[in-house]
Amino acid sequence: MRELKLDLSCIKNIFHNFLDTLEIAMGEFMSIVKSNSFYQTEGGTLPLDAPTYVGREADEQLYQFGRATEGNSRVCFVLAPRQTGKSSLMVRTAKRLTEENLICVRINIHEFAGVESERVLWFSLLDEICKQVPLPELNLPERLKKLWNRKTDLAPGLQFKNFLLEEILSKIAAEKLVIFIDEIQDLVDLKLQNVFFGVIRNLSDQTDKPELKKLAFVLLGVAKPSDLLTSTSYTLNLGDRIELGRLTAEQCQPLRPGLKKVTPDPAATLERILYWTGGQPFLTQIVCHLVATGNNIEDSAQIETHVDTLVTEKIITDWRRQDRQSHLQEIEHWFTKVESSRKPEKRQVLGIYRQILTQSSVSFRQNDPRHWDLLISGLVAKDEARLQVANKIYSLVFTEKWIINTTNLLQNQEDCMTNTKIYNRDVFVLVDQSDSMDTVDENTDKTRWQLLGETLSGDINKKILKERNGKQVSDKVKLYLFSRERVGIGFDVPQKPINEIFRENETETNSFIGPTLDQCLKTWFEEGRKSGKGAFIIIYTDGMLDDRRRFEYLIAETCKKLDQLDNLPLEPQEQIKILMIGVGQDAIKNPEPFLDLDFNLLQNKDKMGRICDIFVFDLLNEVPDIIELLSRQFEGDPATKVPEWVQKRHPDWYQKYLRVLQLQKNELSTYNPEQS
Repeated sequence: MRELKLDLSCIKNIFHNFLDTLEIAMGEFMSIVKSNSFYQTEGGTLPLDAPTYVGREADEQLYQFGRATEGNSRVCFVLAPRQTGKSSLMVRTAKRLTEENLICVRINIHEFAGVESERVLWFSLLDEICKQVPLPELNLPERLKKLWNRKTDLAPGLQFKNFLLEEILSKIAAEKLVIFIDEIQDLVDLKLQNVFFGVIRNLSDQTDKPELKKLAFVLLGVAKPSDLLTSTSYTLNLGDRIELGRLTAEQCQPLRPGLKKVTPDPAATLERILYWTGGQPFLTQIVCHLVATGNNIEDSAQIETHVDTLVTEKIITDWRRQDRQSHLQEIEHWFTKVESSRKPEKRQVLGIYRQILTQSSVSFRQNDPRHWDLLISGLVAKDEARLQVANKIYSLVFTEKWIINTTNLLQNQEDCMTNTKIYNRDVFVLVDQSDSMDTVDENTDKTRWQLLGETLSGDINKKILKERNGKQVSDKVKLYLFSRERVGIGFDVPQKPINEIFRENETETNSFIGPTLDQCLKTWFEEGRKSGKGAFIIIYTDGMLDDRRRFEYLIAETCKKLDQLDNLPLEPQEQIKILMIGVGQDAIKNPEPFLDLDFNLLQNKDKMGRICDIFVFDLLNEVPDIIELLSRQFEGDPATKVPEWVQKRHPDWYQKYLRVLQLQKNELSTYNPEQS
């Protein structure tokens, strides 16, 4: 009976919550019907004929950039939070420019979901441009298909540039081709931002081609500069930046007509609305809608109280349930819905927001990614080089209590996401010192050796050696440079700084890893393992090993030794993990030898017939976070350890891998320990 009462009580609560939600929804519906409100409450791009579009200084700035035919600036950035009018600005500017006989192309990177390679990205961009450029007599889409497949020996970025110059810019009669690219933050998810901006930079810098004076890019998105360009080979200082700014009472004249029916003083009412919204475009439309669809204001003296009550009851109180278009929750998600590697950074950003909230403002630091993080979240705004909470609504929703709860949530998520098995280990980092590491890959001006040094400096110092809640992966790292058929030179990090190691040592000849790996394994078995420590051996190489067979032999012998260990705190194959990480374009373009190595090593089994799962291969440019990669090695299902890029780009290999796992599972189901 007690369980029944609990169930009935639960059902009763659900029913009442449903009625409350239905009441709110019906109230909103009836208000819209009653007033025929013309305010934009659904988010998204405002229609071109929408009477409530509010022009800002940014409208004129972007228009002037698009039509300019003098000067070398060919790129313009509009980086701003969601629901601040970026897309509406783009649509209206494109219309104005088209009316002056300029050619405007609009591309949304959202439509490129699933693009997995640089080649597909550039072809997709050109395909969209060809479809929208009005040259029907040339049939540009068909011409693109023919020429693109003829020149596969060229880098795809170079193909993009050549086609744009030779087949489009040289043949259009218009003074300008303006290419608007929206949602550029999706390039980050596609991991193609660096190659994209490398080509754009090249187009922006080139001055020997007169056709380029006809070209302009307008890049719009929800991203901070440090997200858009992670390569140290380029900077994002390649064009103009336009700040959208907040709506002012003077600019908001188009919003007044909708208020005339319900208030004796639309101007004063709009002033009070802006007091709450701070000129945030979407919130301003929402509060105008609430006022226009609510009760009439009979006296000017009631305006403040009336607007204040509406905002408090319809937006701030129980804000998650009443949140229209998830506007407020999207701001919260900016901090909470992130990869585990970014959670510590988000906690720091919230600490800065606390200072702003309690001190009214802080000085904006242009080169501080955390300040940009707050700006792009929308939670704060920049006013005369100072950051302050963007509006009063946000200050009453995202309070100190919210900061504490969100910070604790991030900390708990971080603790849960990181597998505790990665801590207290010996860490050996083996770096390929062969001469191919001196290669400079396309779209970069640094060698693989230089770029790897920068990557390891961050991964080792800020991740592996960093203490988390009294724990760390390791308190020191042994770094070896391997090349010739001998034990490589070893260094103790952090005693020897990584940047010094890479600066003072040059690349050599071969890629013999056997002697160095053997030394690391012996050191761990004789010292680290006996003191209760597990081990990580992380290998960075840009090509297949010269002594591959010996490498495979050492892995197999290690599996046999692990199988003989008793009374361990972890499963034998959890004692040590060996990760090989491919560096450079050769590994990216041809990962099959590495994957086959991974597959061959999968055949090693323990005395019970279980796969000795201690080795995995990944690509440096596909590893979002070294801690996440290490944690993934201890997930229960071996199939989940295979990187996502392998599953997508090499489905045949992955299916072969799964078949071996299934075969092993079938064998274990019939395993009889008495017969072994």
